[in-house]
Amino acid sequence: MGIGERIKELRKELGITQTKLANDAGLTSAAISQFEAGSRKPSFDALSKLANAFNISTDSLLGKKEETSIPKLAPEYENMIKGFVELPEEYKKEMLNYYDYIKYKMQQGK
Repeated sequence: MGIGERIKELRKELGITQTKLANDAGLTSAAISQFEAGSRKPSFDALSKLANAFNISTDSLLGKKEETSIPKLAPEYENMIKGFVELPEEYKKEMLNYYDYIKYKMQQGK
């Protein structure tokens, strides 16, 4: 699968238009259209912007590896996860119990 097909596939999976993707990536709609049609190859800068817009790595965008890592998170969530790792085990267990409780509440609300 070529890069243009990959961009189109990811965009359709997200259910967004070329215009929305262009806005999210800081590119033009014409560029997205050309990438998807295969009439133009994205530069490294454009690939980086597209990967950020899709919230995946450039390797994943290029189809070089399966995306298995945690998706990019907002800085406050990254800090929370880093802080969690540094907690003593007893507090980690409390946090996991609270997480399970929140998941349960969400399921009950559906």
